[in-house]
Amino acid sequence: MAKIIIEFTEDEENDARVAIDGHKYKHFIWELDQKLRSVHKYGAAIEGIGEATDVEMDVCYRLRDVIRKMLQEDNLTIE
Repeated sequence: MAKIIIEFTEDEENDARVAIDGHKYKHFIWELDQKLRSVHKYGAAIEGIGEATDVEMDVCYRLRDVIRKMLQEDNLTIE
C-alpha cells in the first residue's frame, strides 16, 4: 500500500481539516444521493412518513442528475 504524506503549516489549519475529513464529505454526498434515490424510485416522503408528491420525485431525480454531473466534471465518484 502506498504512503502519502501531506504537510500543512499552522496557517493552513482549515485546509488540513478538509483533507482529514474528506471521507466524511464523500459519505455525506452518498447519503444525500441515497435519500434522493429513495424519494424518486420508491416515492418515499423527503421527511417523515408518507408519500412524495410528483413534484418532489421530479426534483429529487433532477438533483441526483446535477450531483452526478458535478462529480463527473471533477473526476469524482461516490460509488
